[in-house]
Amino acid sequence: MWMLLVIVLLTACSDHSGEGSDENGDCFLNIYVYAPGRPMLTRADVGEIAHREIAESTVHTLQIWVFKHSDGSLVGHLDATPTFLNETDGQELFQMKVEKEFADHPENVDVYVVANAESVGLTLGRDTKRDDLDAAMIGEGKFGVSSLVSSVPDQEGAEGLPMSGVKKDQPIYGSFPALRIGSQDKMTTVQLTRAVSKLRFVLCRIADGDSKELVSIDEIQLNGEMIPTESYLMPVANPSYTTIGYVSSPINYGSVVGNTIPTVEDPMKYAYETQAAQDYENMINGAIAGTYKAAESDQPLKQLGLTYLRESDKQLTGTIQYSVQQKGNTDETQVDHTTFSIAAPGDFYRNRSWIIYVFYMDAKIHVLTVTDMGVKSWTSDNINDDKSVYNW
Repeated sequence: MWMLLVIVLLTACSDHSGEGSDENGDCFLNIYVYAPGRPMLTRADVGEIAHREIAESTVHTLQIWVFKHSDGSLVGHLDATPTFLNETDGQELFQMKVEKEFADHPENVDVYVVANAESVGLTLGRDTKRDDLDAAMIGEGKFGVSSLVSSVPDQEGAEGLPMSGVKKDQPIYGSFPALRIGSQDKMTTVQLTRAVSKLRFVLCRIADGDSKELVSIDEIQLNGEMIPTESYLMPVANPSYTTIGYVSSPINYGSVVGNTIPTVEDPMKYAYETQAAQDYENMINGAIAGTYKAAESDQPLKQLGLTYLRESDKQLTGTIQYSVQQKGNTDETQVDHTTFSIAAPGDFYRNRSWIIYVFYMDAKIHVLTVTDMGVKSWTSDNINDDKSVYNW
């Protein structure tokens, strides 16, 4: 899925020589934040997909907390304004002051990172406790059903998509004045991933060859009881929202007049098969933009309903209702429907992105769903290899 940042945490302390300390011997936790070249991430069985929209990866605000694992007491907090972080292949160094007492007697820590918290209406800061971060929720009014988010928020003070990452019970290696989070041969890394997921519909119809014409797609609906009323800000392994509850209202993505849906010679040419995910994403995006055609007469595909939503543990399902009529007979219209679903429960956890490919052929609507995002494990072994770190 979306892995946005890799955060390597080191400590550097010294005397009044000026490197990482002041004359009182203050110790600073140096936090190096690496932003890889914004490629997208896919499920391991599909492959890697290059980033499609810079806004989805932009960090506007960044906060980092380090707590003692034993009792949750604060080791340090940073409220940072990224500058170089959002540049291509950018990286940025932040410094967090830690008490000498901790440097002299280090113990295992929990590291929490949150980006763009304002986009979900949360006010976090130095006084935010570890338990508060664990309990923080993206509420019903944010990235939900009642007011659909179809583009990355760009309102001043609430920009970007919410992102978060956490690493718990991490050891401290070394001794004053040079400590780091991690073991002797491995530095601790934290994945910062988007706390929401997205879906979009891509539409087309066959140019000719059917006895029936598509009059209209009357309704594209994501069923109710799919999106939780709230979702966790911080990543939780296999979260369950059953006790929290789900929004009962469905999402209606509207209707489309049949003759406004683009025609292609063979809709199956745009269906996902076994190609590399990057190749498929390039093909679909090119087909939407009109820069790629499977056949010379093909029209650009239509994108509809791109939406950012709170994560869900449900298997998302929906219905497409449409109307057809015999060619040359406008007096009699038949209404039909088909259903769609993502692959399995949990496939709409945070940082996922789904393409729902809808096409009309053989006198009926067909639906193919493709998940083009996933979570890729990351280790410090490839810290200098941007190509091995992916996000959408």
